[in-house]
Amino acid sequence: MILVLVGPPGAGKGTQAKLLCARFGIPQISTGDMLREAKRSGTLEKRYLDIMDSGGLLPDEAVIGLIARRTVEPDCSNGFLLDGFPRTVPQADALDELLASQGGTRIDAVIQLDVARPLLEERLIHRRTDKRSGQIYHLVYNPPPPGAELEHRADDRPEAVAKRLDAYEAMTAALLPFYEQKKLLHRVDGVGKPEDVTHRVLSAIGRPGSGGE
Repeated sequence: MILVLVGPPGAGKGTQAKLLCARFGIPQISTGDMLREAKRSGTLEKRYLDIMDSGGLLPDEAVIGLIARRTVEPDCSNGFLLDGFPRTVPQADALDELLASQGGTRIDAVIQLDVARPLLEERLIHRRTDKRSGQIYHLVYNPPPPGAELEHRADDRPEAVAKRLDAYEAMTAALLPFYEQKKLLHRVDGVGKPEDVTHRVLSAIGRPGSGGE
C-alpha cells in the first residue's frame, strides 16, 4: 500500500498519517522530518543546508534523493505513506519515475483532507506548544494544564498562517487535478473526531470497516 496524504496546514495530516500507518503496518515518510534529521546528522549537502538556513525551498532533486534512499529501506517493503510530498506536478512526475525505477510500484491512492479555511485558521492560530514537554495544545479544543510554559510559534501567528495557507493553495493548484485525472485522488472531509476521519479515508480508498478501532 503506497499512499500520498495531502492537505493544507492544520488539516490534521500528522494525526491521520499515524492512524493510517498503524492500520496498514507501513512507515510514515515525512519530507519535513527527513530534512530536519539530515540537517541534524550532517548528511545534507552544504548547498542544500544553506538554502534551508535561509528559509528557502530545496530543489526537487534534493527531496527526491532523500525519498529514494528512504523507500528502499526494509520497513518500506510493504509500502509507505508520504506526508508532505509531492506538492507540485513536477514533483509528482519525479515520484512516478522513482517508483517505476524501484520495481514498477505505483501509488495506490492520494488522500486530500478537506477543511474549510476559517477552521484551519482557528486550529493554527490558537495552537500552543509547551516549551518543556513539546506537547501541543489548542486554547479552545485542548486547553493546556495550569503551569504549562506555552510558546506561540511564529508560523502559527495570524499573518504567518494566512501566508502559509495562500502558499499551499498556490502550490497545489495543479497537483490535485493532476491526480484526479489519474483517478487516484480521494477528497475526504477532515472535520470531526480523528477516528471518524480515518473511517472516511478507509471507505474512500475501498478499505472500510476499521476506522473506529
